[in-house]
Amino acid sequence: MTTIAWFGILVIVAIAAFFAGTLLTKKRFKHDELEQKAQEAQHALEQYRQDVTDHLADSKKLMAKLEENYSLLNRHFEQGKQLLSQEKALKNEPFFSKETTEQLHASLHMRDEKRRASEQTHDTPPSDYVEGESGLFKGEGSQSEQLKAS
Repeated sequence: MTTIAWFGILVIVAIAAFFAGTLLTKKRFKHDELEQKAQEAQHALEQYRQDVTDHLADSKKLMAKLEENYSLLNRHFEQGKQLLSQEKALKNEPFFSKETTEQLHASLHMRDEKRRASEQTHDTPPSDYVEGESGLFKGEGSQSEQLKAS
């Protein structure tokens, strides 16, 4: 074959190789791009799984706290119920101890004695209201009466 024919075949093979290389490069680029997207999706999925795991752990802690608060509230209600039922039984008991009650009765008795003693002294009117003249104005009353009479 002639050189021109060989040269023509060479040009045709070069053009075909160029297009084949371009196609393979595009496929390789697409493959790399798809692989990168797959890795990003895998990473996003792992991140989502981790977020869900964290959320479930937090929810578990909150539920445990809620359960603890509920049991505490339940115990509080039971104690209140017991206190209220005990109050009915304790109504007949005195509010103060025996010693305190005795001291209060003794102080009330002493107050009554003081009142009686002061009432006895109040039977006589104070010296300002004594019949007749007394004090600073002794003797002036008769002068004022004499002035009025004249």
